[in-house]
Amino acid sequence: MDEILATLTAPRPDLKPIPGTIPLTPLAAILPPLTYYLGLVLLPPFRTQTRRQSIPIIRSLLALVAGFLFFQLPLKYHVPFSIGLTYQLALVGLYGGCRVLDAFFISPYLFNHIPRRVKYHQEPRSETSGVWRNRALSNSYFSLHFLQPRKAAITETATTEEGLPKSWKDRASWALELELAMRGAGFTWTSADVRHTKKTWTPTAWDRVHSILLHVLPVLGASLAIIRYIHVRNLQIEGGLSLSFDDLSFFNQILLTAALGGFLMTGFSLAHSMFAILLAPLKPHPLSYFPPLYTIRIWDLTSIRSFWSYGWHRLFSRLFLVYGVWPGEWIERKVTGKSANEPADIGKVLGGFVSSAFVHSFAAYTVVGGRVRDALGEAEFFASCGVAVVVEEIVKRSILWFRQRHNQDVSKGTTRGSEMWYDGIVGRVWWISVLLYNGRCFARGWVKAGLVKEMAGA
Repeated sequence: MDEILATLTAPRPDLKPIPGTIPLTPLAAILPPLTYYLGLVLLPPFRTQTRRQSIPIIRSLLALVAGFLFFQLPLKYHVPFSIGLTYQLALVGLYGGCRVLDAFFISPYLFNHIPRRVKYHQEPRSETSGVWRNRALSNSYFSLHFLQPRKAAITETATTEEGLPKSWKDRASWALELELAMRGAGFTWTSADVRHTKKTWTPTAWDRVHSILLHVLPVLGASLAIIRYIHVRNLQIEGGLSLSFDDLSFFNQILLTAALGGFLMTGFSLAHSMFAILLAPLKPHPLSYFPPLYTIRIWDLTSIRSFWSYGWHRLFSRLFLVYGVWPGEWIERKVTGKSANEPADIGKVLGGFVSSAFVHSFAAYTVVGGRVRDALGEAEFFASCGVAVVVEEIVKRSILWFRQRHNQDVSKGTTRGSEMWYDGIVGRVWWISVLLYNGRCFARGWVKAGLVKEMAGA
């Protein structure tokens, strides 16, 4: 047993951390979330006037320390036995630090908002359009999330809890719930795009086990098999060295990119379902609430925007909202002179993708030896997706305008349908082609960092 543990935790010779970083220690891993938690306990206002004088100072100091410790994690430490965990450490550090700034400074002082609990109410829902309509709606979420629902359809609504916690016991529970609610589920901190519909289903623990065994694991296994095959047959050479991504044929580049995408999608679904199963006994506590990661079947997506809005997870949605979408909208309004009530879609889209590009490139930066040039693949991918969404929307609106103008029946003053039978086909070819072609930038970075080699078990 000791030999197996020693083998699993042995330093990887191909790990390329930021120069000067040291192996992560247990204390360094525990202190950031612990300090953040203690600060959250003091975040809701106190009743007595005497406590109000000292609490804000203590709370702010705890928040500053927690933020510093989170941001310091990827810049000072690495996980010596895993490239993937070192990459994840960077995401945790950056996400955690940004979350602390949002919770203690941005939300309270700029928006006068402290998250309140949300209670979810579920009522049985019957479909009036027949069995086939009901089946199509059920598949819209569960087919993509690899779940087959056994219970009836429901309509879900939410009500905000009055007031904030007062007692120390309630504060301790509230702080733990908020810290663990990564997407803000169960709180008014949830960004608007976490859930796209009130119509959903209530999968049981068995539904999730069924999905893991019959859907997730086969896709995950196939993705890993393709990754290993391409690495062993096309990238690995003698002496433990590896060729570069650009040495692959175009077909293998696309195949590896698709396999990495399948691995990420099923990996997130597996983790999501496993946590939902483990915490299911806590119902109706908010910690047991796991809203959908994906809300549309992948084959029903017809645009890049719909993929990122409905076909991908929202784990970082709050971070991208606060540090990308809002600043992007503000910049567009300043440049164009738009009022606060007018939409700023270009700034919204580009801001969100730029923030995503920075987060993922920073994570890559920590596993390529601190070389900025080698970490730009993720930035190129997300930036190109942002531009593609803007171009896509412009083309879409132009085509709709053209069709409506030329399909108008002047004598009757009516307009015939502006959608064509081939729109869905063109849309699917478009978004899949763009993601696979530009996704090669992402895959190139993962090959360069050694992540693909580690996933291949080499």
